[in-house]
Amino acid sequence: MRKAAQIAGAAAVAAMLLSGCGSSGDKGSDSAPSKAPESGPSTPGGGDKAPGGKAFEGPWKAGSADSPLVLVVSHGTVAFAEGHKTACMGKVQEMGGTAMAVLTCSKGDDSRTMGTLRPGSDGKTMTVEWKNGPTEKYTKVTDGSVKVPDMPKMPDMPSS
Repeated sequence: MRKAAQIAGAAAVAAMLLSGCGSSGDKGSDSAPSKAPESGPSTPGGGDKAPGGKAFEGPWKAGSADSPLVLVVSHGTVAFAEGHKTACMGKVQEMGGTAMAVLTCSKGDDSRTMGTLRPGSDGKTMTVEWKNGPTEKYTKVTDGSVKVPDMPKMPDMPSS
């Protein structure tokens, strides 16, 4: 039951994330800026209590207009959405000195359940190498086109 609630929560967060991913030409006055703090480049582990520091905080986009990928990191919680196909939620964890996104996804999709997060040197890009899936390059969203909901604090995940 708890897992079902987590997946339902991930789906709700993903739906909220995607609702803010309209066309880039939509710059109406009702678009609120992201609640995530803007951060410059930093090294993993530096300056923040969450694993990975501030290097990963905030909303990130990849993919295309037809198949958008959205990844949001907030205070150690991470949410991922692939269009309306998949919604995932989990935590950023430090494993062997490397920041990893550890997610539970809806619909049994396991292509993006564990990924290595690597910040770009410019602070505006991030590469995610998914264990069972692709390697993707994300760009930090600073124009408010991705609305970041208040992310729930995820409980510690048991070790397998």
